[in-house]
Amino acid sequence: MATKPDELLPTAKDFMQKLALAEAEAASKIIERAVANGRTEVQVHRFPNQLCTDKGRAIIQQEAGWEDTLTGVPKEIYVLWAKYFRPRGYKLRVEIVDYPGGLPGDVGMTLGWD
Repeated sequence: MATKPDELLPTAKDFMQKLALAEAEAASKIIERAVANGRTEVQVHRFPNQLCTDKGRAIIQQEAGWEDTLTGVPKEIYVLWAKYFRPRGYKLRVEIVDYPGGLPGDVGMTLGWD
């Protein structure tokens, strides 16, 4: 029986790798369903622009480094894409998808494979 903390508790890095692999597996299922329906892209996440440190300004302007404004789950999705999906030829489009009252609203993250 393991008694040392190192034997009992995996590292945070181990958990993050496990989480990333689980997210990649879930995304793979989404992609397969979209392909079966003749699609070449699928929106994988939609979130309020308040999850960007600049409320989406860099995304709207398509500024270099826009990904650095992401926080929380959107940031995790970007990192997952950059590490696992981009090397396999997938594209990620991130854009403001609605403008309620003329102001920037939600941000959509779309994964493409065309």
